[in-house]
Amino acid sequence: MEIKTISQTEKNWNILFDQIVKGNVIPVIGPELVRIGNKTSTQYLIDEFAKECGIEEGEMTTFSQLVFDKRYKNSDLGDIHDVLSKTINTESNAAYFDNPKDNQLLLRFLSIPYFPFVITTTIDPIVENMMARIHGRDKLRVMTFSNDPAKNKDVLNGEETKLPTVYYMFGKAETNSRAFVATDTDLLKFSQSWMRPNDSSCDAKPSNLASVLAKRYLLAIGHNYQDWLFRFFWYAMKNDSFGTEKRERGGMLAHTRNDQELIAFLSRANAFSQVEPDPEKFIDRLYHGIEKEEQKRKQSNVSFDRVPEEGTDVFISYSRGDSAIAENLHKILTGKGLRVWYDRSNMKKGLDFMRQIENAISNSTFFVPVLTNTIIKQAKDEHPYREEWRCAENHIRLIGGIAYCFPFVEKGFNINDIIAAIPNELKRHDAFEFTLDKFKEKAEELADYLLNEKRKQERSTYYG
Repeated sequence: MEIKTISQTEKNWNILFDQIVKGNVIPVIGPELVRIGNKTSTQYLIDEFAKECGIEEGEMTTFSQLVFDKRYKNSDLGDIHDVLSKTINTESNAAYFDNPKDNQLLLRFLSIPYFPFVITTTIDPIVENMMARIHGRDKLRVMTFSNDPAKNKDVLNGEETKLPTVYYMFGKAETNSRAFVATDTDLLKFSQSWMRPNDSSCDAKPSNLASVLAKRYLLAIGHNYQDWLFRFFWYAMKNDSFGTEKRERGGMLAHTRNDQELIAFLSRANAFSQVEPDPEKFIDRLYHGIEKEEQKRKQSNVSFDRVPEEGTDVFISYSRGDSAIAENLHKILTGKGLRVWYDRSNMKKGLDFMRQIENAISNSTFFVPVLTNTIIKQAKDEHPYREEWRCAENHIRLIGGIAYCFPFVEKGFNINDIIAAIPNELKRHDAFEFTLDKFKEKAEELADYLLNEKRKQERSTYYG
């Protein structure tokens, strides 16, 4: 008998397909996939400007090369940012940036239904226009990082990555704006901002989006890794010594085989680096692999819908020993008009138990753990609610600082008891204390608070 083995490369592909279908992959579109005619949009623009300076077509491949050439400096074109803004935003040029015939491959990639939220490192509107063709202009959000704290746009939480969105990672060439990447210096400055801390103390980048991206898989397609991704890390590590006499002390050493060094770095960072070099073949393989993954899930009777409980307001987490408390809480919350996910009424037979739980938690507006002394008494036993805590804890890390967890705690229960092992992410949220003799009153107080919080979040939801 011959044993069939699977190579590590094949395993990597399978992981990629699995994570795509789970909704955990966000694409990052690079310039190689964005076309005008038979060229990338970047090369097309460079060649058009080069003509004005008497430079041969194809002689320049980056805007940095172009602007530092003496023929460009001696021309009347002026600042490259102004030239790009005027060229891209001139009404007579609009058709060049909205041509589906030139961008069939890009359209095919963006049509994969698991990619509603895409990031682009390009500055022209081609990716945006192709996304509008797929999702509709009225449904598409356009968000931009402009390296200016006063103008940057951010998501509220990870749930917003389910909405049709294009995010300009390095700015968009808009009228009278220099807040986008054109030259190498621009790229390094933007990269430095993106590598700043992911917390509320930093307003120089979209911290919520950065936190979400840190927990997702990024699928970079159409990029020259050696060109921008390597410099991204290199500059971030070296920025403390830029512009000083101590420059030689910091950063990484780059040598002639820096492309191989980058591949090694990505491998050590568990990145999926075994990528088919031909974009068309790569996208073909994506479609084939996703279809197989979907069929596998259908055959195993597991739902691969990422949003099976979309619109749920509250997820109740409780110990089986507190079933009566949870049931009464469910009745009061629903009686107030809240939509509540409660396993006794929402659990679907035949589907994976924990998968339903994870989906419900990540798609509920609020998480309400019922905490009583039953948890202490059952500390040695295995209970699903501990997995629910873990899921909620991970979700809290993804969504940033909005209100999400509201513990419903029996008076006398010590939330800091080591035996209870309540996760820190759950403990640091405002708790609602109840007693059995005043249960209805306290449960209604919680319901009213959640309804008010829901209205506040709905009013403040940002749609770009």
